[in-house]
Amino acid sequence: MDVDDEGLRLALLPEVAGRRRTVCCHSAALSGAHAPNSLEAVRECVAAGVPRLEVDVRFAADDGLVCFHDASLDAQTTGAGRVSDHTTFALRAVTYRSTGESLALLEEVIDAIRGSSTVLQVDLKLNRPISPSRVERLEQALAPVASQVVVGSQSPWNLRKLSRFPVAFDPTLFLNYTPGRRQAPYPRQRGIHGFWDDSPLARNPYTTPQQYLEARFEELRGLVPAAIEWMVDIGTVFRIADLGIALGDELARYGIELAAWTLKERDPVQATLERLWAAGAATVITDVPLAVAAALRAYSAPVDVNPG
Repeated sequence: MDVDDEGLRLALLPEVAGRRRTVCCHSAALSGAHAPNSLEAVRECVAAGVPRLEVDVRFAADDGLVCFHDASLDAQTTGAGRVSDHTTFALRAVTYRSTGESLALLEEVIDAIRGSSTVLQVDLKLNRPISPSRVERLEQALAPVASQVVVGSQSPWNLRKLSRFPVAFDPTLFLNYTPGRRQAPYPRQRGIHGFWDDSPLARNPYTTPQQYLEARFEELRGLVPAAIEWMVDIGTVFRIADLGIALGDELARYGIELAAWTLKERDPVQATLERLWAAGAATVITDVPLAVAAALRAYSAPVDVNPG
């Protein structure tokens, strides 16, 4: 499928089982010709009319907003050290080794998005408490696209500070299912139902899996009451489904949508999509949107949600 295909946007907005779903371009990846999170990747997505794209955002030392996934520059770029230790000016001289493209500033991404129909998902890579000045800095930057942005994070203490835009909560630091995982900072313990979860309830032998999950969902919703969406990794979505709960349908009872991440090139695309739709996912975040669009066209009829 060509990125200039005029039907690409519709293919990424399929109607499945009577519900409209959305496919989101992870790190603004579309054709794979550009570095993830680069301005060129964002522009390609916008030119193709994708319904939603995601970029990772970090604060520079001077509170500049830089689109980059990792905490460290070393693995992907000509730079070295932590992003947060460099000024915005210094980061402007850093390029991706793979393409020679520069790191993008969030303001540049906003300019590329403005006037389009593409929704911008900002994945805020900040776990320390956000300062009032940084809240103001972020909200000012996003103001020009206020009607087409959602800000996600794994840190509920930061999401609760954001009041001008819709927010999406990623519960990974509190509950996730990652078999074979090496020890990570959080959560530190694995419960009796297979989830990494530091809650005492995760190791209570007198609760059924369904009782445990429903109680934990209620607790986690309380961390970010304003969240309109949960962003949950695919492995966790599938494990919850195996225990008899369609997470998307459960969240929908409270007006929350499920965005599942990340469908990758190695995954069986059609089978993964079908399981995610059955689990009630409203959005699927993927590194391979063209392959997803092709699979969707093979078994579902896209619907134009913006006729005329």
